[in-house]
Amino acid sequence: MSGSSAQVTQKSGNATVNFTGSTKVTEVSTAALTDVTPGSCVSIRSAHGSHGGKPITAATVRVSQAVDGKCPTGKESAPDSTTTAPSSPSPTPSPSTPSGKKPDVAGTVASVSGNTINVTGTDANGNPSQTAVMVDDKTRYTKRAPADTQAIAQGKCMTAKGTKDSAGALQATTINLRPANNGKCGRD
Repeated sequence: MSGSSAQVTQKSGNATVNFTGSTKVTEVSTAALTDVTPGSCVSIRSAHGSHGGKPITAATVRVSQAVDGKCPTGKESAPDSTTTAPSSPSPTPSPSTPSGKKPDVAGTVASVSGNTINVTGTDANGNPSQTAVMVDDKTRYTKRAPADTQAIAQGKCMTAKGTKDSAGALQATTINLRPANNGKCGRD
């Protein structure tokens, strides 16, 4: 990393991501059930096998702040995003896997009681809905919050979106950061 650019490693090779003070940066960090509070936004993926009329048990819960009083739609990253990992001493390039997968439950936290998160959202028909989601000791929590370009550092995973310049560098308009998992930047 140097000044206002980062060299990143992705599946197809190294790339340069340039950023400015106007680049919108967000960072995902580790969280806990105590970070899930009424009024916060959540994006929840269910544990394998917790569908089919049974109560939903969360595998992952991502907490974020409302923007202009509304929660994000829940789509984790746009299909044209580029997922990259900052260069590291590891000789193996990190995989590139933008998820783009919608969560099983997304919306505003209405309440948290014991191991149950009640989420207010919208059903497939656009009607208001309330969903109770169970959490257990296997549930992983993350929180997404605004950051600045000072948060960009070697070893973090980066998803950047923008346009490529004539030299092939990405001029980032948005950058999302998160910690690496065992030195890799695959799916959460």
